Amino acid sequence: MTFQRSIHTTFSALAGRLPNSTAVEDDERRLTYGELAQRSDDIARYLQRHGVARGDRVGLFAPRGVTTVAALLGILKAGAAYVPFDPSYPHKLLKFVYDDCRPKLMLVDSSLVSAESPPFWEGTGHELATVFDAGPGAATPLPDVGGDDPAYIMYTSGSTGQPKGVLIPHRGVVRLVIDNPYAAMGPAEVHLQLAPLAFDASTFEIWGALLNGGRLAVVSTPHPSLDDIANSIARHRVTTLWLTAGLFHLMVDHRLDGLKPLRQLLAGGDVLSPAHIARAQRGLPDCQLINGYGPTENTTFTCCFSIPREASHGARMDAAPVHDATVPAAIPIGTAIAHTQVYILDESRCAVADGEAGELYAGGAGVALGYWNRPELTAEKFVADPADPDGRARLYRTGDRVRRRPDGNLEFLGRVDRQVKINGKRVELDEIEATLRRAPGVEDAAVVCPPGDPGSRKVHAYMKFRTAGDTAQGDVRAFLRREMPDYMLPATFTVMQTLPLSPTGKVDRSRLPLPHVGAVSDAAPVARSTPTGNEIEAGLLLIWQEILGVKAVSLDDNFFDLGGTSLQLIAVHAKIVSTMKTDVTVVDLFQYPSIAALAARLRRGAGTAPTAASTAADGGATLNADERALRQKAALARARGTPRRNAR
Repeated sequence: MTFQRSIHTTFSALAGRLPNSTAVEDDERRLTYGELAQRSDDIARYLQRHGVARGDRVGLFAPRGVTTVAALLGILKAGAAYVPFDPSYPHKLLKFVYDDCRPKLMLVDSSLVSAESPPFWEGTGHELATVFDAGPGAATPLPDVGGDDPAYIMYTSGSTGQPKGVLIPHRGVVRLVIDNPYAAMGPAEVHLQLAPLAFDASTFEIWGALLNGGRLAVVSTPHPSLDDIANSIARHRVTTLWLTAGLFHLMVDHRLDGLKPLRQLLAGGDVLSPAHIARAQRGLPDCQLINGYGPTENTTFTCCFSIPREASHGARMDAAPVHDATVPAAIPIGTAIAHTQVYILDESRCAVADGEAGELYAGGAGVALGYWNRPELTAEKFVADPADPDGRARLYRTGDRVRRRPDGNLEFLGRVDRQVKINGKRVELDEIEATLRRAPGVEDAAVVCPPGDPGSRKVHAYMKFRTAGDTAQGDVRAFLRREMPDYMLPATFTVMQTLPLSPTGKVDRSRLPLPHVGAVSDAAPVARSTPTGNEIEAGLLLIWQEILGVKAVSLDDNFFDLGGTSLQLIAVHAKIVSTMKTDVTVVDLFQYPSIAALAARLRRGAGTAPTAASTAADGGATLNADERALRQKAALARARGTPRRNAR
């Protein structure tokens, strides 16, 4: 079968037929299929010369870019699996992943190294730019790799307090993007690579283009704004885009016009807003919207739903007002994509009747090989497929509750456990609780994440300290920042003398008090902290209050300590640009995360980074690599190293 081939074998066949077609481009480089094939061959042989063999792991600590894409192919050609390390993650988490998977070597961009993120690769690091430019070595044979060989390891949140590595085979990726009709993929398509490499949406973006003869356009900016995304779509003539639900909603709200060049837009990772779908369909008449659903353990997509302009009950979605009651209450996740099977089973693993709720199990060529170094968890989550006569095939228990509608499409109903999605990323609330219990002075903890819009969903933490004197909540927040990515950090911290318990002695989360979002105990009321007549501070204050949904904000409060997320920061940026007519960048907002600091920055000028509008006006000029690297390094250092106010 086609999907039993390796990723790079499939690519090489295309490169031989399309040697002069553009394969990948970013703001500075462009490689044809022939050039990318040669560069990746050179990288593979470099890796071989340094001891990499079939079955090894090679880590990649680098931003998005042409050189990174070439490195991915080179790692696969050397017979190894790639392990992406997200530069935005705290050093301790990166070190855990490194120690867990033990890469043979690391390909790194040293410009990402900072005091807050020092090298964690223990002498195994090789500079990516040097490897990319190393040139051909001896033409040694490359290993024979098949569909069942590991292609990459991607780490996701784990309920035990430690992330777990999902081992994805080549067949899973090939099955995802070859002869799969849920989306158009071929030489006419231009895919935008926007997702972080450590987020499995990048699998669809990269290989959907490069295994079908399409063109991959890479967004090099580390923290792209909505304008940056729209500008990249226009500049690279992008036709296919994937967005998380939250980012899709923001683009529809603020830059819908920037999506007009698209022929197809896939969104997912969380529940899509029918109102935003209706608005997008009115504004993008030539674009097919697709709801993409799937866990990392089944290689990115399990089900997809091409959203029709006719709602299931006959109302036209493109004619419905944004808040019209005729808009469907929920967008289904659709049906299984090709080479994929789905089953809805009850607690006894028996099939439920159509219309009844059950847990979704996924099978087929996309199922992962299991969790790296976690045999017990693998046995729990990857169970035998009763339909396989050989007994070797496995089903993955997604933990998602669904039901089959009369039209055959599946409808997502929620989780059977305490896993949530925040900006498309999986978050195990039990992991946050387990980490909180290790924090200084904390005796017990509980966290909740109430339902809400994907762009504003927040985690709320409740803590019981060992002694009355242990109330250093700021220390707890600092501890968590060293342990987990920013998107997992609780928005609020509430200290309690006791946590409410159920009759069985477990924490009764339903009896936890509502959190006081934005009620910063040591911050003066905003009316007393904002200088009269200071229009910049006053304007920023109104924007923060609107986006964060809080009132108690002082000029010195840190945006992230008020519960702000990276996605909300992008929304703040869009508001600032539209209402204040400034060329401030998203990186500036990361660097200056308080109203006082940002206002001072705005008064003395937003810096030299061009906006989307100025970039278009000057013919496409962009920051050079050194400038962009310095900005990225500074942003990462400031985002994690800026002193925080005491948490609530």
